[in-house]
Amino acid sequence: MDETFSFYYGWVQKICAEKNIKINGELTPIKDDKLFCISSDIGDLYLKKTGSFIIDELTFTLKLMELGLISLPELVGYDHDIKICLMRDMGGSDLSMFSTLDMETALNMFISLARIQKDSIPYVKSEDFYGVDDRISTMLDELEDLSETAYKMLSDTQYGITRNETEKLKRNAEHVTTVLESIKDSCLPDTIHHGDLGTYNVRIIDGKAVFYDWGCGGASYPFFDTFRLLSSIRGKLPTDIPAKEIIIDTYVREWAEYGSYEEIKNIFTAIDGLAGFYMAYVKYIRARNLHISFAEKPEAISANGLGLYRRYETAAIYLRRFIENDF
Repeated sequence: MDETFSFYYGWVQKICAEKNIKINGELTPIKDDKLFCISSDIGDLYLKKTGSFIIDELTFTLKLMELGLISLPELVGYDHDIKICLMRDMGGSDLSMFSTLDMETALNMFISLARIQKDSIPYVKSEDFYGVDDRISTMLDELEDLSETAYKMLSDTQYGITRNETEKLKRNAEHVTTVLESIKDSCLPDTIHHGDLGTYNVRIIDGKAVFYDWGCGGASYPFFDTFRLLSSIRGKLPTDIPAKEIIIDTYVREWAEYGSYEEIKNIFTAIDGLAGFYMAYVKYIRARNLHISFAEKPEAISANGLGLYRRYETAAIYLRRFIENDF
């Protein structure tokens, strides 16, 4: 057992002793070095190293729970200084494990998402809400030098983009800027933003969806999360009906108080049209933040151990997909 692993185990022992919870066995790695499981007399417990590359995931999650916007996970204990938490098993199954998804569950999931987003609006507007950036404003700022920054970041790797690709990336980024500026001036208010709402961050419990892992969270127009989730389940939906259109129609109608159906649908369509950009942006930001972190403290962990090269590769793949778009 290495020193870090031993430290985590000792911390779990301490927390469980304080809560009169009896643990059984050792910590078992579940996902890289970020998630571990240990059994106990109250069921399986999960130790998670929370993220901080985009926001402080633990602080943001606790704030959302305090405001009643999310109810799970149930925390047994946490430590802000070392950014870890111990959670009870939520039950249910990850959406990623579903081969098919019935329409009732799918519709309820998007209705739940819309209502969480709408419930968050008063808090996002308040000055004491967790200090996250307005995601559209952040994207607009970063689009100004996205092409050059991506070129330099990848230039010394086997995944580097060419100067011609960089020029196309710049032109496409200019188109995205125009669309984002029009969205920013639309009728919809900012809501909480998950930032990585794929099937692997949704739990289905008794037919109801629970959204977790808020490490890429922030404040933004709501539909970025929506089309990301919709894209991630497209292969699980029924094929004998226009499932995607039914889900979009149901979700859009949840926002009727903010404008006409046509206005809201047009905003959704505009954001849906940025799907390629948004996926490239998320992968690029993750790679860039790790790139900066490694450059600042290369002695702390190897680039390979940090997953940096994998992030470079993923960012390059999605950036090239975006570059291939013709607007």
